[in-house]
Amino acid sequence: MIYLKGPFPIINGVSLMPDHEDPNWFYYMPLAPRLTQALDAGAGQKVPQLQLLKFRGTAGSGGFLNFDCNVGIDGPQLDDIAEELKRMMHLRETPKLGPLPLVGGTVRLLLLGASTPDQPASGGKPAAGSSGSSGGSSSSSSATAAAAAAGPKFVTRIDQSAHPALYGDNQATFSVALDAPGVTVLEQALQGEMSPIGIVYSLDYLGLRPAYKVHLHIDWDRVQKSLDEQFGASFIFFSSQIDTAVDKLVENRAIQMEVDTFVPEGEDDSSVIASRDRAVQEVREMITNAFFQPSIDPTKHGPDGWDKAGQFAERLSGLAATGGLGGCFSYKKTDYTRIDKKMLDVNMSERTTVRRSIYPQGHLAGLFQVLRDQHLDLNRFVVPVNLDDPWFQRRQVNVISRANFDEDSVNSLNVQLRYGNDGKSVLLEPNHLTDKVDWASNLDGNSVKRDVSYQYTVSFKSVDGTQRPPSIDSPLLNTQTDNLEIDPRRLYSIIHVPITAVGFPWQKYPTVQVQVRYTDEQNGLREQQSFLLNSDRTSQDWKVFVLNRQSTTFEYKLIFRGADGHDLEKAWVSTDQQQIIIRDPFPSSRKVDVVANVSWDKVQNVFVDLFYDDPANNISQQSSLSFSKTDPMPKSFSVEMRDPSRRRVAYESTVLFTDGRMVQVPRSYTLDARIIVRSDSKGHKIVNIRPQAADFADLKIKQIVVQAKYEDLGNGLSFAGQSVLTKPESVGTFEFDYVDPNQSKYSYQASVQFTNGLSRDTDWQTSDDADLVIAVM
Repeated sequence: MIYLKGPFPIINGVSLMPDHEDPNWFYYMPLAPRLTQALDAGAGQKVPQLQLLKFRGTAGSGGFLNFDCNVGIDGPQLDDIAEELKRMMHLRETPKLGPLPLVGGTVRLLLLGASTPDQPASGGKPAAGSSGSSGGSSSSSSATAAAAAAGPKFVTRIDQSAHPALYGDNQATFSVALDAPGVTVLEQALQGEMSPIGIVYSLDYLGLRPAYKVHLHIDWDRVQKSLDEQFGASFIFFSSQIDTAVDKLVENRAIQMEVDTFVPEGEDDSSVIASRDRAVQEVREMITNAFFQPSIDPTKHGPDGWDKAGQFAERLSGLAATGGLGGCFSYKKTDYTRIDKKMLDVNMSERTTVRRSIYPQGHLAGLFQVLRDQHLDLNRFVVPVNLDDPWFQRRQVNVISRANFDEDSVNSLNVQLRYGNDGKSVLLEPNHLTDKVDWASNLDGNSVKRDVSYQYTVSFKSVDGTQRPPSIDSPLLNTQTDNLEIDPRRLYSIIHVPITAVGFPWQKYPTVQVQVRYTDEQNGLREQQSFLLNSDRTSQDWKVFVLNRQSTTFEYKLIFRGADGHDLEKAWVSTDQQQIIIRDPFPSSRKVDVVANVSWDKVQNVFVDLFYDDPANNISQQSSLSFSKTDPMPKSFSVEMRDPSRRRVAYESTVLFTDGRMVQVPRSYTLDARIIVRSDSKGHKIVNIRPQAADFADLKIKQIVVQAKYEDLGNGLSFAGQSVLTKPESVGTFEFDYVDPNQSKYSYQASVQFTNGLSRDTDWQTSDDADLVIAVM
């Protein structure tokens, strides 16, 4: 058995403990664990039993660390230790070394901030914060709460047996689950001089150790002399008096009694303390029996060990029951100077078996040393694994609808998919926008064939089949992606055509009807629709369904429903502007202010008649204004022009004097914004001069020069003017005053000038037309 008495040599990191009987036998235990190494028959060398398996794939990423470790020692190293021990302990023979016999123990792993949970007491539960269990079951890593709260965990689980082998090299096996950061850190760290793998053994063994020692030294001459002086004249003594005398002798060093206890306080020392006290009592009895004898000799019997052990307690109880009469002794004088030695030395000791623990621990050596010393390849210990093995994979397609079911009035999307020879279908609806299909993989070598063919049908709702098809089919398509997005707008387009009234006079036209149509005969589209706009709803939106994006021209027609019951219907208009703007059909207005500039002391009334004519647009409008002394303020005449170039307004005025006279001003014309009426006003005529409708370019006409003149020599009037017409839409004017309506004719002459420098001139002619058209041919 191990003898727990030093010295305990430590040689080459191995602790040595002696045997209690054989001085040539020692037990050994390495102080630090090591990686287990096994012989590789092919390479002819030992390799560490460690493997880092790292994996990645769609299922996740991480790794497993598997390794064996022990606290053994190789034979040659053990021989070296024995020789060194022989030299150190000065032994005659080479000592024998054997492994430390164990009666129990556990082993723990420390790795990247995680550790094996502490083992609970027998029948107890694991410590709080761990999910491990003892006795060979799996144990989870005890990552700290801070690591679990945020950041990588590195170690997600530790699987191990709670106990090492407890024989031989005390091998222990570990399997550790790591997350991706843990694999990265560990793979780099293993290549260092020291790995981050910490192993802590807790091994129990039995050892023999000293329990106590009692040493007695008596100077008989001093003891005899002291007892003669104290008890020589007395006959009967009590045992308590003897104990007092003995204690005094001990104080005076005549009796030297030393008691050493080797059991620390707090350990299970009750049996050891009882044995020690029993030994002390026996030493005291030796003194009493040597100098005293009982007054009443008790019944003789052979005392055994238990009697001696309880003798002191029985003595105390006897004194308590008899008042001291039961513990009476008489002094027996013995001259030890003549019959015994003068000195007495007594030694009493005892050894006891105790259970002790040893904790070999340390970080395992890194692979760097092994790779360097044994010339091994790191790839033998680090194995990468791809979880996405093609044979196990399934070809999966997520079918996703990108249709705007409400906007496009789509009822459903029927998607037909085919992978290899296996076809599947998916129906996507407003309440079912995604679906998933999968097949067993078809392999092309070591790769998964990804080609999936598909075709889909778009079905519409609330569609007039006479105007557009109720459904359309896509061509046969192919995809290699995992997410297949079905966008029916790839087959058609929805063009939004806003119909908006801007600055519209709703008081004149309370309702506007807009008729629209889109035709694509090649694709069977004949869409038409009608919208109504009013002051409460000034805009509408027309959605045009288009299959040919190059053909977006549509037609529209406006019908203005007049407040006076007269409707204005426009012709069909073709456009590709993708908007319809509705404005006032007659946006140009002509306003003329009329001012009566007369002396109201002489004038009674002024009457003005105004006229506006546009024969081309079938417009004829007139109005009468009157002025008097009580109503002299200016008045206005307004007209809506369909032809903005026709701004000429005709008027006639009549002035009534207070003396009964009357003056009439003949029909006059104005292009101004104001008419000044006087009592002496003359007639004013404006002649619009236009060329005959013709193509100047085809006729090679450069320009037309028109000379006009008016003469009334009797009234002293003479006017002349010239107009140059350079294009068919050119308009010239000639203005003059006249007095006599019967003399309102004017003269004109035209010169047609060609691009080649030639010209054709007409003779002077007379006319009284307000609109003069010049012939060009």
